[in-house]
Amino acid sequence: MLRLGCVALAVLALPAFAPAAAETASLPAFGPARADPNLVLLEVTLQGDVLTESLSGYQIGNDVYLPLGELSRLLTLAIRTAPAQGRADGYILKEEREFHLDVIERTVYTEGSTENLDRTAVKLQGDDIYVASKVLARWLPVDLALDMSALSLTIKPRETLPLQSNRQRRERARNGVVGPRADPGYPRQPIPYSAVSTPFLDQTVRVDAQGGHGKRRVNAGYTVYATADLLGLEASLFAAIGNTHAQDQARLTLGRSDPDARLLGPLQARTAQFGSIAVPGVSNVLSSSPAGNGVLVSNRPLNVPTNFDSHLLQGDLPPGWDVELFVNDALLGFQQARADGRYTFEVPLVYGVNEFRLVFHGPLGQLRVERQTMVVDRPAVRAGQLEYSVARQHDDRHRERTLAQFTYGLTDRLTATAGMVELPLGAREQRYTNAALRGYWNSFILSAEAVKSNDGGKLAQVGVNTSVAGMSLLVNHAQLDHFSSDWYLPTGDPVKTRDELRLNGRAHLPLLPVLPLQLDLRSDLLESGRRVRDGGIRVSGYLAGSAITNSLRWQSSGGAPTTGTGMLQVSRRVAGVGLSGQLDYETRPDARLSNLAISADKDVAEGMILNVSATHAFRAPSHTVSASLNKTLGSYGLGVTVNYASNGAYSAGMQLFMAMGAEPRQSRWLTDAQPMAGTGSASVLVYLDRNMNGVMDDGDQPIRNAGFLINGGADMARTNGDGIAWLSRLPSRQNVDIALDNQTLEDPAWTALRKGLRVVPRPGKVAQLEFAVNATGELDGTIYRYEHGLKRPAVGLRLELIGIEHKVLATATTGTDGYFVLSGVLPGDYLLRLAPDQLKELKLTDTGMHLITMQPDGDFLYGKDLLVVPGDE
Repeated sequence: MLRLGCVALAVLALPAFAPAAAETASLPAFGPARADPNLVLLEVTLQGDVLTESLSGYQIGNDVYLPLGELSRLLTLAIRTAPAQGRADGYILKEEREFHLDVIERTVYTEGSTENLDRTAVKLQGDDIYVASKVLARWLPVDLALDMSALSLTIKPRETLPLQSNRQRRERARNGVVGPRADPGYPRQPIPYSAVSTPFLDQTVRVDAQGGHGKRRVNAGYTVYATADLLGLEASLFAAIGNTHAQDQARLTLGRSDPDARLLGPLQARTAQFGSIAVPGVSNVLSSSPAGNGVLVSNRPLNVPTNFDSHLLQGDLPPGWDVELFVNDALLGFQQARADGRYTFEVPLVYGVNEFRLVFHGPLGQLRVERQTMVVDRPAVRAGQLEYSVARQHDDRHRERTLAQFTYGLTDRLTATAGMVELPLGAREQRYTNAALRGYWNSFILSAEAVKSNDGGKLAQVGVNTSVAGMSLLVNHAQLDHFSSDWYLPTGDPVKTRDELRLNGRAHLPLLPVLPLQLDLRSDLLESGRRVRDGGIRVSGYLAGSAITNSLRWQSSGGAPTTGTGMLQVSRRVAGVGLSGQLDYETRPDARLSNLAISADKDVAEGMILNVSATHAFRAPSHTVSASLNKTLGSYGLGVTVNYASNGAYSAGMQLFMAMGAEPRQSRWLTDAQPMAGTGSASVLVYLDRNMNGVMDDGDQPIRNAGFLINGGADMARTNGDGIAWLSRLPSRQNVDIALDNQTLEDPAWTALRKGLRVVPRPGKVAQLEFAVNATGELDGTIYRYEHGLKRPAVGLRLELIGIEHKVLATATTGTDGYFVLSGVLPGDYLLRLAPDQLKELKLTDTGMHLITMQPDGDFLYGKDLLVVPGDE
């Protein structure tokens, strides 16, 4: 055991002694990086619209410091920040409402008066000026509602913002047209596959000692989740080993993913995997399987439901982590890390918008949030389009599962699904054929489904999915004839009919805030004539600063007593202390308490969290208490935990977590206390391309402190002195648009030749991107109209700048004084002319064009005057 612990610790310590010294992801050389001790990334919403999913902030004490410049940009407020000078200037809504902030002089001018600045409320960073949210809400015409459990910031305007005039996204959501973010048209940058690449590693070492009742035991273990390119494929490996070897295991998956369906030639697949795979579920037949060895090929869009009425959420979950699933703001599920390092939720879909939020909690206090949004109100498969999934798997017990499912768009409102499934059911293999039709009519989705098994069992089901009073409603009725499957397990008294009702949405009750509500009812009639009913209701809300969820479930079966259970969860923060509690109770046949769990956590130092918790069981009275001290951020995570139970058992343990990845351009190891192996990353080079050849070579200048926009939102990463920035935790296996933020360039005349690039990041592989920046110039002049011997300014005439390919590259229109200006002109040769169509319409003649040469270092060309005369002169 000691040898195992030493080996594991040596692996974790390896970067510190490597020839290329290991560095944390927050290296000063990489600018203000993403893993600073108190950094958080927030989703920002305004009236239901997501403005960005990654606004950076710093949690300090009881408040969060937000970037003034970036938040102003998101809200379209005319305030610009200059962090290097500690200044911010502009106006709020109207030019007469000036705003000026001077951090050095400790003054702020707003609403017509100057006040002294509390210096502790402002933090200067290289990318922006960060202001405490409570102070920022006083300066700006908005209230800021922070929810740190969900890493979200809700903007509540006190006055109408310029941004609110643009309701396009909200109108699309109301009409059901919610889909991928608009394509900005950036060229796609492929990320080549390698025979072997340096892996990304998420590693955990744990050691604990247990005792009590005269016995003592020491356990140690090491787990790793690794991702890399292998044999030209995307590879992921999970391995666990311990001194007892009771839960030792390993799983390996190889494959490729392409959101643009360009895999396997004519198959046009989006996913092709083999090794350890999970088989997707099929309605009424197959539940989503645990991982097993097999092969999976599918052309279905990534991150969309594989079934009409359910969605599979699954992924990797390191040891000691847990994940909460919220659907439309209601807590729907909770899972702890399994022995195979995975989590799986199969979630029913409701009519309309389905907003999924996965909140991951690490054993050392880490917090990570993932979000998906799906709209169910029209076919996901277009008319004439075929989608398929084919899979075969052997599980750990050597049982086989086979699936082949096909969906075809018959019309814009009608889809057909057919397929077959083989699965182990008890001691035998069962084969099924299934077919379904689904029609979309106004606000209704109508479905009809039939399934037949090889033993003669049959199922027929009809359903309707719609919206009533703003709530999503699903009603199903199924008729069964000696039918059994994963959904209907074999019993001596099988189900004959099943009726289901599901209601989901936000309830608007008098004198109460809007409450997310979910109601499930099910009634089974068995072959014996016995009726089994069960149901559940879950209500969530945010009241007086507390997040509250209450769940009730009940079941009745024939003449048996009705049983009922409930769970109440409450959490809030008080004076910098996070408090949470869970009470389990029974309502039927007798009302009584079952279990109580409470916990409290507090930041005791930068990056250090103290947690104290206690549990109590009421039926067989017992209790436990535990305390832990965790280092949660930085280059590694470290936690120490002690536990004591009322039966005399005790334990003490230590857990060390370290994520590792290599920056390929400078051969540097980056380490972090947050997982890295499951997401994408990019190394981006930005340079001033003096010879305009698009290649970094002699004479070109690296650009420092350049920033980026990722999917339209500003990112905190900045380039270092070598012009290199590290972008981590990018969404994987989907299109990601990365653009150079021209506002962060030190010279306003600089501009990137390519506005942005579209990439598909994948775990374990670093995308190497380059942005060549060119110096641009400006030219101006005046257009005169000569008529009847008089020379006067020509108003409203359109100028065109023509490139060497005879294309119009830029235009400008003259003002009342005939003056025009063209900015951002790249180096090169151009022709400057008046628009021929306008000259023809106005019956004017241009007396000549200008040949313009813009030098490589940019230039200002003044006085390029033009003269027009009437066509008859």
